[in-house]
Amino acid sequence: MKAVTLLLAAAAFGVQANHDEHESHGHGAHEHGHGHLNLVLDGNQLMLELQAPAADLVGFEHAAKSDEEKAQYAKAMAQLKQPDALFRFDPSAGCKLTQQELNAAKEEHDHDHDHNHNHKKAGSNHDDHHHDDAGHADVGAMYTYTCEAPTKLTGLEVTLFSVYPSLEKLSVQGILPTGQTAAELTPSANKLSW
Repeated sequence: MKAVTLLLAAAAFGVQANHDEHESHGHGAHEHGHGHLNLVLDGNQLMLELQAPAADLVGFEHAAKSDEEKAQYAKAMAQLKQPDALFRFDPSAGCKLTQQELNAAKEEHDHDHDHNHNHKKAGSNHDDHHHDDAGHADVGAMYTYTCEAPTKLTGLEVTLFSVYPSLEKLSVQGILPTGQTAAELTPSANKLSW
């Protein structure tokens, strides 16, 4: 079942990313203030995949450099590790978090070229060496829940707007036992029913 769930979620995300790429003329799914949530309910497992611009979840998109930025990054990652503050389900469904995975923008750049070259040479300016060609970074998280009574799971309330106030909308796509669903949630319309 778990493999099927993962495949369905990946397919749903792929369709969304492809759709967004065509809609925004090649800029991909990255739009400040706009996140994406994919969900799959398969048997008693619910999987949520959240993806949003780092600017909205962390406050910036570059590698954390100062102590203040590193603290801000750590706080954002800690918040993502607390999905109960981001999503609410009907308690009678008995959904318990069984697995979570963060896919965060890297704190430090990682690439394969040698850093032992001499930066003191005339004309050498390492600060001009850009590691993020696109200039955009997304942060994501995947949460898997096991629900005791999945038939009582008839919706979800997205409370992450209060945690990440610069996030203005969330495009949702889901695969449910009853079929597919899609919605756009906002801070004032943050509930999805199925």
